[in-house]
Amino acid sequence: MANINIIIPDELHKKLKLSAVQKETTIKEYIIKIIEKEIEKTK
Repeated sequence: MANINIIIPDELHKKLKLSAVQKETTIKEYIIKIIEKEIEKTK
């Protein structure tokens, strides 16, 4: 597994955290699912 470090605006982080909580998941898992969905769209 690889590590990726990014800097995002505080407001985006708040929205991301809220979305993850609403979906009862972690920010990490939520981001992974978003990336997977975007990659599938390009196939």
